[in-house]
Amino acid sequence: MPSPLSRLMHVVLILMLVSGTSHAQALDPHDTFEAECLSCHGHAGGFARRYLRLDGTTPLTSGGETVAEFLVHHRGGLPDPVIEQFVAMFRMQLSSGGLFATPAKRCLFCHDRAHDFAHRKLVLRDGKLFGRYTDRDVAGFLPGHARLTPAEAAEIYTILEGFLLPPR
Repeated sequence: MPSPLSRLMHVVLILMLVSGTSHAQALDPHDTFEAECLSCHGHAGGFARRYLRLDGTTPLTSGGETVAEFLVHHRGGLPDPVIEQFVAMFRMQLSSGGLFATPAKRCLFCHDRAHDFAHRKLVLRDGKLFGRYTDRDVAGFLPGHARLTPAEAAEIYTILEGFLLPPR
């Protein structure tokens, strides 16, 4: 049973998202998923890759329903802004194929999960990713790092950048 504080935070979060304030625009759908859905579904990326699939660019549930349609009634329904952000997040997670977590690349051996790594160790400056503490240009560093091919490096860059850009 959720604590009263947890319920209050859920209500505040929903109100911020529905209100369309600038604060709502800054909310991270990944953080929202993990705050509200983690206990039943686990981490967002793993959940998406295990239970969802893409039909073109549309995330679908295992039953074939669009995620957007499903979330309209899941747990009493979610507000449209939350649904839109979740759909965009799942689309990105499914299209990336979990490259960051791929055992052959072993990113997780040295780094946090992609979302946490991006938020803790990277910063967007002038539209480019840099190491928060090293000031290293991430686009120049990734090719060849951990045996990444140029295509994989570009994909990892897009994944990490996606965690720091406003939800689309």
